[in-house]
Amino acid sequence: MFYFQKTKQKCLTVLAILLLSHQVEAQDSRYSIIPKPSELTAQNGAFSLTSNTKIFINKENQTEIQELAGLIKIATGFDLKIEPENTGKKGIHFVLDKGLKNSSAEGYTLDIKSDNIIVKAKTATGLYYASQTLRQLLPSTIESQSVVNNGQWTIPNVSISDIPRYNWRGYMQDVSRTFYSVDVIKKYLDVMALYKLNTFHWHLTDDQGWRIEIKKYPKLTSEKATIFHHTTHQPAERSGFYTQEQIKDVVAYAKARHITIVPEIDVPGHSWPTILVYPELGVNNNSYPNHVFPFVSSWGYWGNQFTPNTLDPTKEAVYQFLDDVFTEVTALFPGQYIHFGGDEVRHDLWEKEQHVIDFMKKNNIKTVTELQSYFVTRVSKIITSKGRKPLGWNDILTDVKNLPKETAIMSWLGADAIKKAVENGFESVATPTDPLYFDITQADRNDGTMSDLAYGNINTLEKVYEYDPSKGLTKDEEKLVLGVQANQWTALTQELKDMNIHNFPRVLALAETGWTVKNKKDFADFTARLEKHYDRLDELKVDYYKKGGFTVAKWSPATVTEEFKEMTIDVTKKVYTTGRVQAGFLFTAGKNFLEIDGVELLENGQVISADKHHALADKFRGTNKIKPFFFNFEVKQYNPKAKYTVRAKVRSVGGTDSNGNFTFNLSPYQPFTVAEPR
Repeated sequence: MFYFQKTKQKCLTVLAILLLSHQVEAQDSRYSIIPKPSELTAQNGAFSLTSNTKIFINKENQTEIQELAGLIKIATGFDLKIEPENTGKKGIHFVLDKGLKNSSAEGYTLDIKSDNIIVKAKTATGLYYASQTLRQLLPSTIESQSVVNNGQWTIPNVSISDIPRYNWRGYMQDVSRTFYSVDVIKKYLDVMALYKLNTFHWHLTDDQGWRIEIKKYPKLTSEKATIFHHTTHQPAERSGFYTQEQIKDVVAYAKARHITIVPEIDVPGHSWPTILVYPELGVNNNSYPNHVFPFVSSWGYWGNQFTPNTLDPTKEAVYQFLDDVFTEVTALFPGQYIHFGGDEVRHDLWEKEQHVIDFMKKNNIKTVTELQSYFVTRVSKIITSKGRKPLGWNDILTDVKNLPKETAIMSWLGADAIKKAVENGFESVATPTDPLYFDITQADRNDGTMSDLAYGNINTLEKVYEYDPSKGLTKDEEKLVLGVQANQWTALTQELKDMNIHNFPRVLALAETGWTVKNKKDFADFTARLEKHYDRLDELKVDYYKKGGFTVAKWSPATVTEEFKEMTIDVTKKVYTTGRVQAGFLFTAGKNFLEIDGVELLENGQVISADKHHALADKFRGTNKIKPFFFNFEVKQYNPKAKYTVRAKVRSVGGTDSNGNFTFNLSPYQPFTVAEPR
C-alpha cells in the first residue's frame, strides 16, 4: 500500500509539473515577437492602453516613438500626449541610459507592468527597436488604417532584455530588372523596421535599366537606358528611374527607421544601359539592340542572359566615369559601404580584343582574372578615396592574393563562399543562393508563383530559418561575418504581389536568423509565433505565400481527352479587386502534355478578357524563354457580386496520361491597397 501511494504521489507530481509547463507555454504564446528576444520572462496581467496614457521621453529622442504614436492614433483614435521623461508618473517611459549593462548599440530592455512600461536603451536605435517590440505586443489591428471600433488595446506584462546576433540584417531589392516606385520602397522599409532588419541593399543598375540620376551623365537616365521598349508590352510602372531628390527622400525615410541603405552600381559587367548611351566606355562596338528590355527577352537578342559587352578595364575614361558616378553616389548615401558589383563578368569578351591583350602584356597582367583584379583594385581605391568601404560579390575572390583587403565580400555563389571570404581575411555578408535567394521557389515548382527555376533548390521557410552563416567557421573567422541578407531579383517576379508572395513569410525567418542567437532558435516555436503575424501582414496589405500557391484546380487522366474540349473553372474567390491576371497550366506528371487553344475570363458568363494564343503545357521550367503556358487577362472593373470563371479549350496530346495544376493569380493595380483574402 505504501508503495502504491508513493508511486501515486510521484505521478501526481510529474503531472503537476507537466501542467505547469503547459501553462507557461500558454502564457508565452502571448508574446509572438519576431525576431525572438534574447531573454523574455513572462508576467501575469497586462497594461491597458487608453486615451489617457502618456508617453514620456526626452525631446531629443522623441522621433523614435513618432511612428508608434502615429499608428496608435490611427487605429485607436487615442492622441497620446508625449512629455519629457518623468519617472514619477505612470505611463510608457523611454529612457536613454548610456550606461545600460549587458546591452549593445541596438539592444534594449523592456519592462511591462499593469500600471507602467519602462524602456531602456543605450542608443536611440535601441529605443526605436523597443517601440517595434511594443508594436508587436499590441493586437495586429494596431496596423489598421482607420479607427477600430471596440478594440481591446492591451499589452501583456513581460520583462525583456534583447540584443541582436549580427550587425548586418539585410534585404536586397533589385529595381533594375523591374522598377518599383518610391512608395513601394518605403513600404518595404516600414516592414523591414517592424522586424528589426537594418540594411537595405538597393541594386540600382543592371542590364535591364539604370535607375539613379547622375547629373554629370544625364544620358544614363534617358529613355533608352531606363524604359523597356514598347515592343516588350510591359506596363509603364515597371520602367523608370529615381531622381536625386527622391533618393534623398528615401534615404531620410530609411534613416528615421534606423535602416542603412547600401547602393549598388554593378560594374564592369551588367552595364548594358551605360554602354548604350556612352558606347566609348565599352570593350567593343556591340550595342544591339539599342534599348533596354526585360530579362526574359535576353535569350532572344543575345542567345543567353549576359550582355555582349562590358566596361573596358583598360580605358582611363572608364575610371574617370566611375569616379564621377561614385562622387555623386556617396553624396546621396551616407552609409559606410558602397557596392560595386563585380559579378558575372564575361572575361571571354576581353580575351577577344587585341587592345586588351596589348594592355595586359604592357602591364604584366597574365590572365583575364588578374585583369578583373586590376579593375576591382582601381574601383576599390576610388571608393575608399571617398571615405567609404567597397563591397563586391564573391566572384571577385577568384584572385584573392591581389584583392585589396579593405574590400568586403557579399558571398552568394557556392556553398563555401562565406568560408573562402573570411579565411582569407575579408569581411563578408552571407547571402547564399541556397537558401537566401528569395526569387527561388519556397515550396513547389508547379504552383504558379513566378520563381526563378534555373536553380534546382527549393528555399523553404525552414531552410531560411535554420541557416547559420557561422557553420564550419573558426571563432576568428566568425568575427569577420558582418551578418546575413536575403536577395530579391526581379527578373521573373515582376508583379509586386508576386514579389511579396516570395518574400513573405521568409523575410520574417531571415529577421530571426539575423537577430536571435542559434541556441535560442526553434523552428516549431517560430512557426507558432508566425501564425499571429499573418493577421498583421493582412492588416498591412502585404501578400504572403499560402499553401498551394495559386493552384485552384487540377487536371488528370480522368478529366482530359485527346480531342479538344471546353474546360470551365470557377475563380470567383480569386477575383477580389481590379488588376492584372496570370493564369497557368503547369504539367506535373504523365506521358502526355496538355495543349491549350486560347483562354477566356468571364464575368457572369460574359467574356471580359481573353488571351487567344496557342500553347503546350510541358516540362519546361527554366528562365531562358517566355513560358507560353501562362495566359494573361485584366479585370478592369471589379464586381464583388459577380461570378468569375475561366474557360479554355484543352486536349491531351497522344494519350490521356496527363496531370497538372491550373493556377490563377490576380495582382492588384494599386500596390498595398488590398491583399488576397485567405
